[in-house]
Amino acid sequence: MTNKKLYFSILIAILLAIHSSSAQKAKIIFDTDMESDVDDVGALALLHGLAANGEAEILATMVCSLNPWAVPTVDAINTYFEQPNIPIGAVKTYGVYRNSKYAKIISEEFPQDIGLGENAPDAVSLYRQILSSQSDTSVVIVTVGYLSNLSNLLNSPPDNISPLNGVELVRQKVKHLVCMGGRYPYFQEIGKWGNFKPDPDAIVKVSKMWPTLITFTGGGDFADLIKTGSPSFNHKSKTDLVARSYNIFLEGWNRDWHHSADLIAVYVAVRGYNDFFKLHTQGYNHIFEDGTLMWRLQPNEPRHQLVNEFKEGVSPSTAAVEFDKLMNLANKEMK
Repeated sequence: MTNKKLYFSILIAILLAIHSSSAQKAKIIFDTDMESDVDDVGALALLHGLAANGEAEILATMVCSLNPWAVPTVDAINTYFEQPNIPIGAVKTYGVYRNSKYAKIISEEFPQDIGLGENAPDAVSLYRQILSSQSDTSVVIVTVGYLSNLSNLLNSPPDNISPLNGVELVRQKVKHLVCMGGRYPYFQEIGKWGNFKPDPDAIVKVSKMWPTLITFTGGGDFADLIKTGSPSFNHKSKTDLVARSYNIFLEGWNRDWHHSADLIAVYVAVRGYNDFFKLHTQGYNHIFEDGTLMWRLQPNEPRHQLVNEFKEGVSPSTAAVEFDKLMNLANKEMK
């Protein structure tokens, strides 16, 4: 082979490798409440780790909470991980408001330039803009908060962004929805906490009308088995955003770990379930009017599947080690 042919062969191989790497990236929209629990911080940190590892592209970060410091906390996290220009959208006017132990502190101690939540664009408009710009069936949405934004997206009419209504736009552009929420196989405790019960109408609508595959991931005892956050909690730096968040939230808990409910959802959205988890495809997630739930085996709904158990032989501690590694992969102080 001549030097010229060899050069072109190498060049083509490099270009194919670059194309293949780019094509394999999961295109993610992350939707979070970023207020009532600190695993939202861990989940977004883990997503940034996967992005730094070349496995994910973060198209946007959406906020489904009316807490005014949730949006600037998301902006601070994106900025901390050197991605300050990731678009942020927020629920407007009608939504869930809950207090936060860490959001106001983080948004005031770390750089962010969005100000308060009211300054973020409407999440539905941003969803429609982002989805319209992407290839068909290419986007993975992972929601680790209330379903308010996604319900509003389904209700959205055609506009100057897209001639498609919300259901049609999702059907055309979204590949997969990963939804963290609930304790399985059933959870019927009353009370306005968790991801589903604060806005029950939203999860009822999404569970029935969402036109693509939905993987539900569980919390509770399942998420408690993956004990993450120790490296951050035991790193007492006030300039490490993740450590600062975990230390604020876990103060007084008498433990140095936290559950991984939201982290599980992000991991499944990018890498899938097969490394650690068992996938249930039979049945459907029946959501009651108050936002409580029961996984029913009949009738079967092909759009619904569930991750709430470990594969045989998998130790939860193995998942915890991997989650902690990814959560700190892009962390400037923890490298």
